[in-house]
Amino acid sequence: MLGAVALFTACSDDGGSGSGNINYEEGYKYLTNLNVSDAKMIYQKSSATRATGDDSYYKLDLSGNEVKLSIKGEDGQDHNIGIHKVLKLSDKVLLVNPIAQDIIDLFYKPGPDGEGISVGWGSTEYLSIVDVQTEKIYRWPKEIDVYLGDGSLKTILDNQGNIYYKGYLKGEQVLKLSPETMTIEALLPDDIRFDNFSVTGDGFVVYWKGNEQQFNCRVKCPGGKIYPITDTYTFIFSGDLYSVRDNTIIKYETVGINDLEEKIICTIPYDNTYWKFIPNYVRNTVVINGNLEFDGEQCVKLDKYVNIGNIRTSKAWYILNNTMFSKTAMKDYQESQFQVSEYEIQSLSASSESPNIAFTGFRYSDGVNVVGTITETDEVVIDNVAENGNKIINLISLN
Repeated sequence: MLGAVALFTACSDDGGSGSGNINYEEGYKYLTNLNVSDAKMIYQKSSATRATGDDSYYKLDLSGNEVKLSIKGEDGQDHNIGIHKVLKLSDKVLLVNPIAQDIIDLFYKPGPDGEGISVGWGSTEYLSIVDVQTEKIYRWPKEIDVYLGDGSLKTILDNQGNIYYKGYLKGEQVLKLSPETMTIEALLPDDIRFDNFSVTGDGFVVYWKGNEQQFNCRVKCPGGKIYPITDTYTFIFSGDLYSVRDNTIIKYETVGINDLEEKIICTIPYDNTYWKFIPNYVRNTVVINGNLEFDGEQCVKLDKYVNIGNIRTSKAWYILNNTMFSKTAMKDYQESQFQVSEYEIQSLSASSESPNIAFTGFRYSDGVNVVGTITETDEVVIDNVAENGNKIINLISLN
């Protein structure tokens, strides 16, 4: 298991190593900072001839201006390094994969009879972490692999703002990134296989096989102990771990950093073999199976079934059908509908950190591609209009 590894600023010199006639360490002097501190949204653009987007990302700043993301080196200059991928780990931390070939071409100059160095598209040779507030770039540990193909990475934050995500280091791992110290720590033993994980507010890691039903569930304590949980369903509520045993809700109270104690909380009004738990961020409760509500002390039956859509903000759940949004307010479970009739919505970005929904699409009246916001009051605000028919893709919303 990997201990806490410090992430060096990308331009720092830690000795380095060469590979043949090329020393990849030389490339880090071109990776010092990224201009993201005032970004409201980040995205790419594609054209009719390139659907996957070019090697550039753009930000929409807090004043509504579109600015190209620019990587600068230790000399303060922009060396025109492209960006293959940007992923949001939190509002404060981004994972950025610069185009490795662009970096290598800046420092590696083969002789008259020498061969050039060619690296594969999407190479993670210079994969980096960016602190959004300071704009500093930190190098990613090469021994840790993450899958970037989906364009997103599941992350969970604890009460201290530490970021947890799934990676690969001698097998599958839950990794913990501390934004304060810029260190990464592997939390599980080597060669563990699991499908999903969750984290309590104080950093107890719950991992299991299966997706909704949780088999071979284990809890890794910050102090090192591992506890097996035989119950099929667990959930996190207000940072605490609970499970369902038959029709009883059990709470696992933490004792220090290395112990758990079970406490029976309440009985669920009816038996079932399937449970689904959805957090309500406004009422600070959990909706169970759409018709029960748990507040940490008791579980009660709701007056009506709650329609919970797969688009979730900090204030409501939404379902999009054609141009119609169906909305369920978390405050009182009242349902409403509104229509976005002037735009074709092509992608959405929503999270529990914001009451708004960011979207990309095009305007029906003239076909112009746009990026916009749907506010919690159902107002549509257009933040930017793309030029030259470019389509806006890979939208990331920052709050």
